[in-house]
Amino acid sequence: MDSAKIQEAFKFLSNHELVGWDKGFVESVTEWFERHNGLSEKQYSLLAKIVEKFSPENLQAKEEWASEYHSKHAGNAKIIAKYYKGTGYFTALARDILFEETFAPSRKQWKAISENKYAQKVLATYHQDPAYTAGDMVAFRQTDEIKRFLRKHEVPFNGAVVLEYLEEVVSHAKGAKRLKVLPVGSTEPVLTEERHLKKFRKKKKSKKKAKK
Repeated sequence: MDSAKIQEAFKFLSNHELVGWDKGFVESVTEWFERHNGLSEKQYSLLAKIVEKFSPENLQAKEEWASEYHSKHAGNAKIIAKYYKGTGYFTALARDILFEETFAPSRKQWKAISENKYAQKVLATYHQDPAYTAGDMVAFRQTDEIKRFLRKHEVPFNGAVVLEYLEEVVSHAKGAKRLKVLPVGSTEPVLTEERHLKKFRKKKKSKKKAKK
């Protein structure tokens, strides 16, 4: 591989701001080139693709997409990224969306992270109206999972008061809107999800039959 072309590519890219995977790759092959005075065909092919991203046509398209992303999609992107940061999927992309203020994923990356069924369920949960309001009395649904949860947190009575909702959605399950509740008889609030709750209903007292 022509060393002059490789050095020309490195010089060209040094005048542009690289982010995410591109930045890491260029740093890696730069070190490789300095040690071995050359690149493999595959390394150079990937390097050339990064160079092509900075052609005038691609730069204009990228700028237009970045403007659209920040004005229309950035809010939903952060909601989705907060979900994915704890799943093991899209972790690098989620991190860039959350912590790189000027970062805009490529259109391809955005479609991949946002148009899958899990992301769509998370967005639907986030944007749906809350089932309860602060001060409502609720009861825990008596599933095996919730019974273990109540024992773990030493909840003495199956009733609780809704304190507040949390914005972050960490599950794609239906009814995964998170909220903080204070169990009756407890001084410590617990975090749960709407799907684990139901409206609290007092048991009706049975009427005693009058003696004849």
